[in-house]
Amino acid sequence: MILRRTRFALVLIAFTLFALATASPSPAIPVSNKRPLVAQPAEGYDCTPFGVCEPCPEDERHQPFCQPFGNRRLLHCKRAGAEDKGVTPAWESCGKVVKVEQRNFYEFVTANVLLLMVCLTIFAVRTSALATQQYRQLAARIGIPSASYRRETSRLGIRGSSPTLRSRRGLA
Repeated sequence: MILRRTRFALVLIAFTLFALATASPSPAIPVSNKRPLVAQPAEGYDCTPFGVCEPCPEDERHQPFCQPFGNRRLLHCKRAGAEDKGVTPAWESCGKVVKVEQRNFYEFVTANVLLLMVCLTIFAVRTSALATQQYRQLAARIGIPSASYRRETSRLGIRGSSPTLRSRRGLA
């Protein structure tokens, strides 16, 4: 009975994990028409975001554009009012990276599910062992012979399965 419940719980958890893994991510937050905030806007330049937030490399984590979350976004800056002579790349600080946060979430859920499966397995084994031990103690109290006793008596050709019958017959 306990093993059935454990199997049911494991199957339920597996289906839940599968559903979480195959679910499409939530739609992105709509981008407003406002000009993005730049930590230190440059005078005379018009900067627009180009790309998505990405983690900063280890050697650039101390830079101001990598603070406070350790992520940055590429900007393309043009001189205000000038003709299109090219863009100057720059970086700005940005919030959390959605893909990294999503990966961390699924890693956390997977670790918890694995821990749950290990704990349920240990619980099932311990419960089964405890039930077997309690059954043996109860059987010893009320006089139900064990399986080894039954094998021994059948090997010797003794009929009767209880110690009381054996003592009455003079075999004990």
